[in-house]
Amino acid sequence: MRFIFYALWFVLMSLTAYAKTEVYFSPSKDCENRIVRAINDSKKEVVAAVYSINNPRIVEALINAQKRGVKVQVLTDRVQASQKNSGVLALKTAGINLKVHSKFKIEHNKFGVYDGALISTGSFNWTRPAADSNSENCLFLDEKEITYKYRSHFNHLWTLNSEEKSLAYIRKLASKHLR
Repeated sequence: MRFIFYALWFVLMSLTAYAKTEVYFSPSKDCENRIVRAINDSKKEVVAAVYSINNPRIVEALINAQKRGVKVQVLTDRVQASQKNSGVLALKTAGINLKVHSKFKIEHNKFGVYDGALISTGSFNWTRPAADSNSENCLFLDEKEITYKYRSHFNHLWTLNSEEKSLAYIRKLASKHLR
């Protein structure tokens, strides 16, 4: 009987050891720091669907990942992309494969998938105010099934949103900022 107990305990501990969940809250640098670390640790791919992106450290981490040869794709909200402090033009100028949404009213997701093995999600916008002054949260999960679902959903969103409309919007945005 003791053997069965220890065998079951070992199996349960082994299964839970592989699934790790991290939770952070803002205002604080915890979510920002963990997202930057996830991007910096990525070796192959970072994909993100985010409502707003203007956090300089996150933008810089994405650009540096691209320079390291990591495949980076970002889908973001078109209205938020037009905001004064948006990082969209910096990302696009750096060669990041970026789309602004053209399908739904708003692109309100806030998730990233890192090397297909880790996801970040929650209310945390990838912005400076989210880290410095807003009450937000972020959750990091490395459960394979959940990560697969987020990566698949990103693929779905990426396909739904037109490359042509996105490029036209970014050109318009760039000309507006040149004035």
